[in-house]
Amino acid sequence: MASIGPPAHLLTGKVGSEKWHKDNRNTVLQAKELTRDYGQQALDLWRAPGQPEETPYERKVRKESWKFKLDVSSTGEVNRKPPEGPGVTLWKSKLKPPPWVCKMALPCFRDYFNTKNNEYVSQYTRETRQVVSRMRQALAEINEQFKALVRERESLNTTLARIRQSLITNKQTQAIREHRPTLEKIPDKVDALMKWEKEELLKQKVKLEGVMAMSEDHLKALGTCRQALETACDERSRVLDLMPHPLRMVLLEAGRDSWLGLDRPSSPWVERNQTPNPDPIGPYTPECEAALDDARRLTFVSKDVMQKVKEAIKLAQDTRNTAYTTIANSLQGKRDETMRHKERLDMALGGTRGTLHRCKRFMHEMCVTQGMTLGPENSKYLETREKLTRPMVQVFQRHVGTQLPEAAILNKSTALLDRSIKDTAKNIHNLQDTRQHLQQCIHDKETGYGVDGSIKRLRQRRIHPRTCLQETLDLVYS
Repeated sequence: MASIGPPAHLLTGKVGSEKWHKDNRNTVLQAKELTRDYGQQALDLWRAPGQPEETPYERKVRKESWKFKLDVSSTGEVNRKPPEGPGVTLWKSKLKPPPWVCKMALPCFRDYFNTKNNEYVSQYTRETRQVVSRMRQALAEINEQFKALVRERESLNTTLARIRQSLITNKQTQAIREHRPTLEKIPDKVDALMKWEKEELLKQKVKLEGVMAMSEDHLKALGTCRQALETACDERSRVLDLMPHPLRMVLLEAGRDSWLGLDRPSSPWVERNQTPNPDPIGPYTPECEAALDDARRLTFVSKDVMQKVKEAIKLAQDTRNTAYTTIANSLQGKRDETMRHKERLDMALGGTRGTLHRCKRFMHEMCVTQGMTLGPENSKYLETREKLTRPMVQVFQRHVGTQLPEAAILNKSTALLDRSIKDTAKNIHNLQDTRQHLQQCIHDKETGYGVDGSIKRLRQRRIHPRTCLQETLDLVYS
């Protein structure tokens, strides 16, 4: 009996056709591939903030670090534990990537980007304001140094004018002392002190001129630095229109007390803003750094220059005052010595005057005696006691050898009297010459005393602080 039913090969195997099964398998594979590819692309749209472009190997290593770690408990149970740290835990995929940011512009992207840009602009403006505050304070410090150096240069110029005035006074003093009498021109200590004063004043003049040139160069450097700081401040201040400018308080708020030491190590107890690195397009440009470095260098140099100027002024003033005091004391000593010599000459002149009077009177008496010794010159004289023809002598001479020595004695007395008269006349002439010489010496001493006194008064008038060089030059040329 024949069987009734479908063939056996229709009852075994797959019901659907092979092409139908193949199409379904292809559809499933395509769906899986699309799911995998699109999932990978979706992951690639997200990345960590600030993550730079990386190689495929670096991306693979980074993604391996996101996978869960195996954790074996004390009972031997194996669990998967996500990595520690912030991130989004994907329990189904066993991944924990870090917080990501989307590469695509989300609907809130504009607001977010505006907020970030505003924060960046605010930070840039605050840093720029701090830089401007530093430069403003540096500019104020440089201005103070400039004004202080100008004041010191004025004092230096005044001291230099006084040194030149003292040199002119020294030259005038030497010229005035040439008007003394010849006997008073013998070199003394005052002349030696005048030469010493001139040498010292010339040394101080050369030194002060060198200090003046050095201070002028430093003044030019301060002017150049001030101009650079003003230019940099004006250029940096162009972005501070929308920000208040309490520039004096900016550094204090930043924990800084001075504009000089922003690059020094910060105190562990004070939180301070660090000096930014120079950036041509940043808030702290290389021009600002160069201007501040130049200002810092000139600040320390200014202290040395001011110290040198003050020392030079003090040394010049001490030298000038010492020379003035020494020469004034020497002039006064010379005047005292001149006055003492004058008094002695006055005493000698008084003694000479008395001696001369006595000599003249003695000579007059000798002349009278000479007239009496010579005897009568006329026969009309009544007295005849001096004649050798008187009766007593004639009677005595009647004997031989009775010649009287009266005539010889009278001749000898007359000759001795003549010599005495000549010697006395010579002594009177010498006394008169000595008297004239004493009077001339006294006159010379008075002249020298007056010249030294005029020199002393001249130097005392010139040492006065209110005497200027122009007045001295006017007096010289007039």
